[in-house]
Amino acid sequence: MIKEFARYLFQVLETGFELLIATMMYMFSQLLMALKDLLVFLFTPLLQLIGTIFYFLYKLGVLIVAVIELVFKLVFFFAYVMKGLFVTLIGLNYNGAVAAKIPTRYQVVFNQLDPTLDFFQLDKVAVLCLWAVWIFVAISVVKVIGARGE
Repeated sequence: MIKEFARYLFQVLETGFELLIATMMYMFSQLLMALKDLLVFLFTPLLQLIGTIFYFLYKLGVLIVAVIELVFKLVFFFAYVMKGLFVTLIGLNYNGAVAAKIPTRYQVVFNQLDPTLDFFQLDKVAVLCLWAVWIFVAISVVKVIGARGE
């Protein structure tokens, strides 16, 4: 009888402790879940703000790099346009001298054409054509730059 009573008592205590431990574990897990939800609720706007700031800085960096590339390409383009203009202007001072870097087989043909070109004064037509090309290039550059704002 004492043995059965002790077994019953231990079984009641075991069931009670199991129920107590399960209840405490459930309450503790619910407490941690609520704490996690609270922290997520509190820190989500802050983390979104920080993410937005970093995204803005990233896009600002991309924009700055794009502007620098555009300015570099425009300067590069204008430098080559100016170089071409100055090379053309320097080439306009034709004095009738023999070209220095033409191969001899072409030099013979050029020496025979030179008096004919002088007779018909085609060197002046060439100068006018060069000026027409550069005026066309200048107008095109102004149109390209002017069309950027549209």
